Amino acid sequence: MSDTNVNPEEAAQKARELIEADVNARVDAVRQVVAAANDADDAERQWKDATAAHERAWRAALDAGWSEKDLRATGARAPGHSARPRRARTAPARTSTPAASASSEG
Repeated sequence: MSDTNVNPEEAAQKARELIEADVNARVDAVRQVVAAANDADDAERQWKDATAAHERAWRAALDAGWSEKDLRATGARAPGHSARPRRARTAPARTSTPAASASSEG
């Protein structure tokens, strides 16, 4: 038991504030999920539009007399083929010196 009395109205107000803070956090989480889903939908629509435009441009180039081989030789990527990721350049493997090998064998 405590030596001081707690005001019931103040306790109820504090409880209300705690509950509202939890509800607000949960509502904000839903807001973020819906915004992210909308962004993903927009990106998917843009990707589909870009893919269709790429296919039309490729077909137009073929119709203009280009062969697929020649188009690829220009660096153009055919529809349906993903861009190849560039490999990071790596430093040549280090060779150990005889002194370093001898000191590690000790």
